[in-house]
Formats: sequence, structure tokens, C-alpha cells
Amino acid sequence: MPLFAIVALTLSAAVVLCLLAQSTHQARKLARLNQQFASEERHHLMFSANPHPMWVHDCGTQRFLEVNDAAVREYGYSSDEFLQMTLRDIRPAEDIPKFLDVVSQFHRGHKSAGVWRHRRRDGGLFFAEVEAYGFEQEGRRRELVQVNDVTERTAMEEALRQSQAALQSLVDNAPFGIFRSSIEGNCYENLNLTLRGILGRYTPEEALGLKLSTQVFADPKDRDRMIEILRRNIKIQGYESTFLRRDGNTVRVRLSGALVREAQGGEHFEGYVEDMTQQSALEQQFRQVQKLEAVGRLAGGVAHDFNNILLVIKLSTEMMLAQVTPDSALSKPLLQVSNAADRAAALTRQMLAFGRQQMMQTRIINLNSVVSETSHMLRRIIGEDVQLVTKLSDLMENARLDPDQLAQVILNLAVNARDAMPEGGILQLETASVDLDDAYIKEHPAVQPGRYVMLAVSDTGVGMDKSILPRIFDPFFTTKDVGKGTGLGLAIVYGIVKQSGGYVWVYSEPGHGTTFKIYFPVTTAGPEAPIPRNETAPRPSGQTLLVVEDEAMIRGNVRLCLEQLGYHVMEAANGDAALRICQMNSHIDLVLTDLVMPGMGGHELAVEVGKFYPNVRMLFMSGYTEDSAARRDILMQGRPFLQKPFSVADLSNAVHQVLALPVIRA
Repeated sequence: MPLFAIVALTLSAAVVLCLLAQSTHQARKLARLNQQFASEERHHLMFSANPHPMWVHDCGTQRFLEVNDAAVREYGYSSDEFLQMTLRDIRPAEDIPKFLDVVSQFHRGHKSAGVWRHRRRDGGLFFAEVEAYGFEQEGRRRELVQVNDVTERTAMEEALRQSQAALQSLVDNAPFGIFRSSIEGNCYENLNLTLRGILGRYTPEEALGLKLSTQVFADPKDRDRMIEILRRNIKIQGYESTFLRRDGNTVRVRLSGALVREAQGGEHFEGYVEDMTQQSALEQQFRQVQKLEAVGRLAGGVAHDFNNILLVIKLSTEMMLAQVTPDSALSKPLLQVSNAADRAAALTRQMLAFGRQQMMQTRIINLNSVVSETSHMLRRIIGEDVQLVTKLSDLMENARLDPDQLAQVILNLAVNARDAMPEGGILQLETASVDLDDAYIKEHPAVQPGRYVMLAVSDTGVGMDKSILPRIFDPFFTTKDVGKGTGLGLAIVYGIVKQSGGYVWVYSEPGHGTTFKIYFPVTTAGPEAPIPRNETAPRPSGQTLLVVEDEAMIRGNVRLCLEQLGYHVMEAANGDAALRICQMNSHIDLVLTDLVMPGMGGHELAVEVGKFYPNVRMLFMSGYTEDSAARRDILMQGRPFLQKPFSVADLSNAVHQVLALPVIRA
């Protein structure tokens, strides 16, 4: 074969091989193009047909480059309108600054862009959960975004959050501590704000780090006993213990709750803690009030019996003095007995004041007037080194009080204040009209809420410590040196205030003086003038008197005195006997009766006598009485009343006065 033919054949084969190679490359390229086209078609189909709004935007300009049909439906804009808009156009104006700040921090790659408020074309807003994927295209950074409408879910989450916040607020603001603690772990797992306050204002982190046995329970064995009870009974109620506070002080608490056992074997104590500090203080106040009530009843009973004895001594002594001459050897001893009886009578009056069983002549007064009148006397009593300051309210309301007894209260407190300021100081009297509300009542359980007039007596003296305060109103208790006080001054204050329907509280600290605050119920009526007393009439003669008294010694002495004064006297041991005597003797001019007697009392006797013998006059006497209504009626009518022990002169004047008065029925 010729050489050229061989060369030609070789070249032809090479050309064919080359053509074949080119054809295979083109086929592969075409196949790749077909595959890419098919993939893009699939992605475009997925983009367009996705039920969730989707779009592509330019990260630099925030302009929409492409949107799907779901976005058109959701937002209400057409595709062409979208392509003229930016991401800022679908957001409320107030959210744009935050959006731009977040966008500036985006980084490449898939991420969740969070939940945003989006605005539709009609202005309606919805919550959109945004998923974004960043990519590069034509040298520009793009993002493919998918949006889910989570408005309903967001509303539910917000409702749940508010519910949880409300529950947490309820737990935190409960009036008692609420907690969950680990039995084996010896620590709190959760506790509310109130319990952290009881423990001393720990932060949540600090409180959760406390070791219960050593940093919460003052006595570690106390916690061990509580856990033992829990494991035995599952529940525990009212377990009292002492907690340590952050400042090193202790607080008495009461724990209640239940043991919770988990399937994995863990044990927990879920319960609540009551701070007993306030309750303990209230219980102490209540016990103090009960004690004073009991002592007051005892003092009143003793004073009543003692007054009866003193009455016999006074009347007998005075009758003997009337029969001896001043130069008689018996005159001086009898005078000493009489003076001693007077001093004893003054002491019993103080005991009756404390026991709230003395006679009070109340009328409607303004507190300012009594304070003003008394302050003139105080300036002489307290001395020149004590400055007296009065702060009287211009809008002072009225109260029903005995002005003389109120003056006694002020004098007693002023004397106490003077003695507490041996080197001088300031004594201040202040008045005000106040409302005692529920918050005050919680701190002072004996008080009834309402409107009161207040008298505050304050000094800058040495003050008193907490150990003394519970006893200051006890009769015969005093911190003064022997011979410088009877211990009845504050007891009398307490008795007068309580008998007047008021309340008294003391506030004092060593070195910071003392303040007594006294409250009396307000009355809307206007002030009353003092009740005028009729002058004693000239002594009549020949009248018949009936003495009604259950104590034989008193009855005999009173009868003897009246007979020496020139009266015809009969006597009865009780109300029933007195009625029988009145029925048999219609000429009785006056009945002198004790108010308190077994069976029928003096007031009931007066009512019964008045039904049949309207012209019989009544004169009452008593050492004390619980019949406050009867006493008030007697005094309001301006009728004489004999307070035991009385003298012969008191008896004579009272009888003369009643016989001269018009008949006033009980």
C-alpha cells in the first residue's frame, strides 16, 4: 500500500476518534445541562408551589427579587408590587430599627431569623416565624426566606407566659414562704420571695446554695426530727422551729407540707413556712391584756371589800370624835385613825381606777380644752428644767369622757415623764383625730377599727427596754427607788382609759424617751356643759329613811349615823325585804340603798318602789358596781351618789340634798 494511503488512513482514523471524543463530551455536557435544568425546574416548582410564603431578597438593598404565590396570598401584594418593595415595607415602622440592627449581624449559612411582626397590605399585623438561608449569586449576597404564620401559637405562648407570671407572682407574694427542698441534697430546689425575705433577703442564687441543716435551721437536729416525722407520716402540720437569718438573728417559724417521692427514688419536701414573729407579739399582747383584766377584777373586788371595812371605820371614828372634846386623851388617836382611813380610801380609789370600777361623771368634751386647762398645772409640777410643749390639732373632734379623770391621766403621765428626765428635757402633749384602720388593727388586736381622738404624751427621758414594757401597767410595779413611787400611777392610767372605752399603747427605747398614745372613740355630738348641782337645802327634821345594805356592819353604822342626825331609820338586808317594808310603811321619805346586792340590786329596787310609791326618793351608794348603765343614768340625772367610803358629812349632805330635790324615778 502506498505510504500516503497509509498516512491518509491513519489521519482519517484519528479524525474519527477525535470526532467521536468530541461527540461524547458534548453528550455528557448536554446531559449535565439537562440534569441541571431539571433540578432547577424542580427547585422552582418547590419554590412556587410551597404553601408557606417564600421569597429571595438582596441582602444589601433588602429589595425583593422573587416571591412565590403563597407570599402574594398572605401579604396581599402582587408579584410586581413585591419587586418594587424592600423588607422594611412589610414591617411596622416601630420594628424597623431593631430589624436593621439584627440584619447587620447576620452571617452566612442557614439560620433561624426568629419571630417578627409583619404587616399585610391592608395594614393587618401577624407574627411571622422567619427561616433564612444565605447564598452568593452573581457576586451578590442573597437570602432565601420562608415564613410561617405563628400568630395563634404566639398568642398561646403569651397567654402561657402571663399565666406562669401570674402564678409566680401569686407564689412570690403569698403571705407565707413556699418551697421545695431536697431531703438528701440538704438544699432548696425552689423557694418564693417571701421565704427569702424571712431568711434575710437572699438572692435566688444565694438561697439555692444554702445548706439547710447548718445555714437555715438554727439546730441541725431540729431538721432531722422534722424529716423523721415526714418519713413516718408523709405529711407534717404546724412543726415549729427556729431559722437563722442572714444577719445572724433568729426567727421563729412554723412549717407544714408533705413528702414527695419520685419514681427514681428521690425524696423532696414541698411545703410552706409561716413567720411567727408577728403572731408571737400579738399573743404576748393578748396575754398581757388578759392578765391586766384579771388583775383589775381582783383589785376591784379587793377594793370593794376594803371600802366596806373603811366605811365602818370612818363612820365609827367620826361618831366618836363628835362625842369627845378636842383636849380629850382619845381625840388624837381617833384623828389618826380617821386620817389613816382617808389615806386607805385614797388607795382603794386608785385600785378601783385600775379595776375600772370607779364612778365616772362623763360628758361630751373636746380633748384640747382639758389639755389646755391641765397644762397650766403641769408647769408647776414638772419643774423649770423640763420644757412643756403642746401641739393641739385645729380639727379636733369630741369624745365622751370624764374631764377630771382625763386630767388625772395627764398628770400621772407627766409625773412619770418628769421622773424619767432627772437632768431635764422636753415633755410634749399632742392631740389629733385619727382613723385606726385594718393595718393598725393587725398590730393591735384589742382595738376596734374606727374614728378616734388621740392624746400623745412624749418625753425625752431615759426610756425603757423591752423587758420592762410588758409590766408597766401592772399595779404596784415600779422601776423607781424605794419610797419614790407606789407603782399605781400607770395602772390608774390604764384603768381610766379602759373604763372610758379607749386604748393605750406605749412606745419606748432606752436612751430615746417614751411615748404614750391614748385613743378614745369619737362622738359626733357637741360638747356639753358640766351638770349643775343643787345647793344643799336646810336640814329638815322628822323624815323616815330606809337603809338597804347587805353588809350588816355597814347597815348598822349608817343607821346609827342617821339616827344621830335626827332621822327615823329602818333597815333591810336586801331588795325583797325593802319592798316588804315599803308596803307596810307608806310614809317612808327616802330609801338609801346599795347598788350591788345579792338578788335584787339597788337600781331594780328603785324601779319597783316607784311603781307603787312614786313620792319616795332614792339615794344610791356603792363601793363599785358593774352596772355601768345604772351609774350613768344616776349621774346624767344630776342625782347625788355616795361613793364608799364616805364620811358623816358626805352622808348628811347627800341625804339633805335628795330630800330637797323633786322626786325623780329610776
